[in-house]
Amino acid sequence: MTLKISRVTPEQRALALRLLFARFPLEEQPTRIEEALRNSEHGILNLDGLLLAEEGERSVGAALVMNQADGVALVWPPIITCQATDVAGAEHALMARLCEEIDGSGAKLSQCLLTPDDVAETDLLQGHGFVHSADMFFLARALTQGDCEKGSTDSELEYETFCEANADRYASAIEQTYQDSLDCQFLNGQRSGLDALASHKLSGRFDPSGWRLYRQNSEDIGVLLLNEHPDQDAIELVYFGIAPKFRGKGLGRRILAEGVRTAATSGRSVIFLAVDCGNSYANALYSELGFAELARRRVMIRCSSNLARK
Repeated sequence: MTLKISRVTPEQRALALRLLFARFPLEEQPTRIEEALRNSEHGILNLDGLLLAEEGERSVGAALVMNQADGVALVWPPIITCQATDVAGAEHALMARLCEEIDGSGAKLSQCLLTPDDVAETDLLQGHGFVHSADMFFLARALTQGDCEKGSTDSELEYETFCEANADRYASAIEQTYQDSLDCQFLNGQRSGLDALASHKLSGRFDPSGWRLYRQNSEDIGVLLLNEHPDQDAIELVYFGIAPKFRGKGLGRRILAEGVRTAATSGRSVIFLAVDCGNSYANALYSELGFAELARRRVMIRCSSNLARK
């Protein structure tokens, strides 16, 4: 039977999401669908890249690509039902159409996060140009009143909160922190500091008062960016980095400890972050400050075809 793949209409979104969320526990699926539809209506979630695979009157698969303002496309790989005449064929057809959508969007990179045991999905993505680029730890730490009282604010650390007037300095500082970094090396040269700022604003609720550009002797030494996730009663450490010249002096630990204190004063119950498994220095520092692993994910990356041609 002929397989038809198309972008979903607004009326088909609930059906496509039901297919896409089929791997979640059955009791979670209605809530996830409801939240996704609500966030789409409010402009928080872009479902324009939601794809549906159909055989005749049967809906047999779905996939999703979300294009972000930073030029990165986030990918949810195909989910195919057992009703498909050719499950493997439908997977590859949906994946091929998804890659066409990405290349036509102008996105620089596409990214998909998989659990380490997702062998079949890893093989599927690799067959369509994705590369296993890193493994990430997702870490979290409870925030308590004691964190607010643990030591005073480090008066020797000078910082500026974010505003449009210093956006270029933030971008430049972020680019400096990328140098010789052990974190997400696959992004080296792939995006600018301004691209990174655009990306970091998209995670959770951006509040410029939670973003800090640290200085020492009138030199910018690093950044620490905190965003809120009210729905999770949490603070996310979106990005943290120190320029090479200032590493090895204990500044990273002091800035991170200050970040934990700042997060605790928000009244949220948890602070969480993602870090490259291969970044031994950062992982040791997070462990020292009480962060523990929640999960780990395999990062699959694909350069868009138009970028590859350049």
